Amino acid sequence: MPRKASGQPKTKLVERRQANGDIYVYEVTTLYNPEKRYNEHVSSRLLGKKSPNGAELLPTRPRKTPETGTVTAIRKTVGVTDILEWIGRESCIDEDVLSSADKGTAWKIISIARFWMANPDKTIRRIEEWQISHTIPYQEGMSEDTCYLLMKQLGQDITVSQKYFRYRASHAPSRASVAVDSTTITSYSELLNDVRFGYNKDGNGLAAVKMLTLFSLNDHQPIAFSRQPGNIPDVVSVLNALKQLSVLGMDKPLLVLDGGFFSEENILGFLQAHTKFLMRGQLDSKWILPELEPLLAKMEAPSHAWPEDPSKYCVTKRISHLFSYERKRTRGGIQKGDIVTEEHRLYLHLVLDTDKAMLDKALLMKDIQHVRKQLEEGVDPSLLKKAEARTADRYLIIRNIRGRLVITLNDKAILKATRLYGYFVLVSNEKMDAFSALREYRLREKTEEGFRLDKQYNDAHVTRTKSTESLEGRFFCQFVAYGYEAFFQKELNRVKSSLAVPNGDPAHDRSDVFRREKALLNWLKGMSVAKLFDWFDAVQETTVDSPMGRARWRTETIERDRLFLTRLGVLKT
Repeated sequence: MPRKASGQPKTKLVERRQANGDIYVYEVTTLYNPEKRYNEHVSSRLLGKKSPNGAELLPTRPRKTPETGTVTAIRKTVGVTDILEWIGRESCIDEDVLSSADKGTAWKIISIARFWMANPDKTIRRIEEWQISHTIPYQEGMSEDTCYLLMKQLGQDITVSQKYFRYRASHAPSRASVAVDSTTITSYSELLNDVRFGYNKDGNGLAAVKMLTLFSLNDHQPIAFSRQPGNIPDVVSVLNALKQLSVLGMDKPLLVLDGGFFSEENILGFLQAHTKFLMRGQLDSKWILPELEPLLAKMEAPSHAWPEDPSKYCVTKRISHLFSYERKRTRGGIQKGDIVTEEHRLYLHLVLDTDKAMLDKALLMKDIQHVRKQLEEGVDPSLLKKAEARTADRYLIIRNIRGRLVITLNDKAILKATRLYGYFVLVSNEKMDAFSALREYRLREKTEEGFRLDKQYNDAHVTRTKSTESLEGRFFCQFVAYGYEAFFQKELNRVKSSLAVPNGDPAHDRSDVFRREKALLNWLKGMSVAKLFDWFDAVQETTVDSPMGRARWRTETIERDRLFLTRLGVLKT
């Protein structure tokens, strides 16, 4: 006869082996149900798992209580920030900034530089809004007050900027070619000592401060800048800025200047400062043209053609020129106010650009024929525009023969006016051949294309600072941003020059890869740097944390965009 049920729950230990071999021990409680006539499960509790030798019971991690309904999601724009991180890393700009200041200050500077690089037309106060959707290196976040205090700090202690200049100069060869870019930045402020009335390139009638930037032609990177009062002449500003090179470790670099610095006084200033220079001169100058006149007839000799561009012809002439100046102080038996004459050796590099000569002549002849046609059609000469009237006076011979108007071209005047079309001259005190001089000067022009001080970029149109210290710090942050821009422009030009280059092999020139490269090149030709950053600003990354787990995904990109980022170096193959 079966034993009568007690009606009390019973407890026993149950071992359950897992797939990985672990044995978990549970305390299981059951209760007999007389109606169903079997034990029903009441509860179970995990006590632990057996040790590998089975001698003891090990505690287990308590189960995490799920947070029902808790979901966090973050969306960040990563297309632009990926490019900016790549620029900072590959150009060594981030490394040099971090080596010049403490980490907090360095990441603030880099954050501002990246913001200006990605937002060329926005003021610094917009960085608060921008960092919400873009990750910046300074993780604590940037505010307008933070930016102002940083710029003031950098202006009060210029150690950071001078260290950074030295690091940037260390990347250039010891005898590098250095170009100078001079610009004026206007201000409404009456509290800044450096803001003075002088030559204003904007022509807006405001006082200005002058900023001179030195940049290496070898790697197209800015290496230092100097702030000067707005009323200081360019040549004086340059000579003052060159004093920085003595502490940057650069051994007598060649200074490459544009035609704005050309004058006998400026050249003498560079000579007396023992500065090597190469500048564009004025061919019609009274002391240059007589020296080069004998060379004009034989300029287009085949031996003078530039191998890199046969449409250009170059020849060099060494001269000795006498410079006269008034002595400013008494020394060595020469009294103050005496006129001193010095003889210096110079090299004149005459260049003929035949393509430009033909284009300029064609444009002049088009204007002449246009004026001639108007007069022949009966237009009264008094109704011509001023420029058209001058053209008629110089290049047309107007006669009235037997009551009939006869208009002929003044061949002698036209030939005289076009005689020097396509010619220009480079002046230097450094011994070099004409081809080397032209190559150095063209490097300057190409560098300026990628490193132009556009007043719409980097919030540099009109300053909005209230102290000289914050102005200096602001210039330094802009200078770091200029480095980002110059490096990206150089790499962008590299990518363009490498795309869709035919080699004569049909298997290459007619391949799908060649067609994709050609499509990318055509797209890049219509894209500025600002447009490129706007385009990749659409690439976003979304991260979602939920009770079900964590997920992360990015906006899809088309094949052309991936090809560009791969050729640029942002994406690894």
